Amino acid sequence: MIDKTRWKIRNRLEELQNREKIVINTKILKTNQDSNVVKSEIKKVYKYYRCDYCNDEIRLDIKQEERTGGVIIFPHSLTKRGKLTLVLCNKCLKKALKEFED
Repeated sequence: MIDKTRWKIRNRLEELQNREKIVINTKILKTNQDSNVVKSEIKKVYKYYRCDYCNDEIRLDIKQEERTGGVIIFPHSLTKRGKLTLVLCNKCLKKALKEFED
């Protein structure tokens, strides 16, 4: 069972604030998986972010208006620790705001 408190933003605030830049992951599809001797061809399918709250994929090959989330900058007035840049999906935005308001 996955520990849900592990993904809470408050528990990982130091780690999220000190990261250099937001990581863009790439989904890879391997062809010819029949043999481990023959080099299989690697095809990049799409690029995506990982939500900092729930760890879901946010695909970048979809138009920005139709995406399920994106990069959000929380100001100092909300975090009380300086600017904080997070990647959040739409369903986690309200939950993340509640964490900072409490």
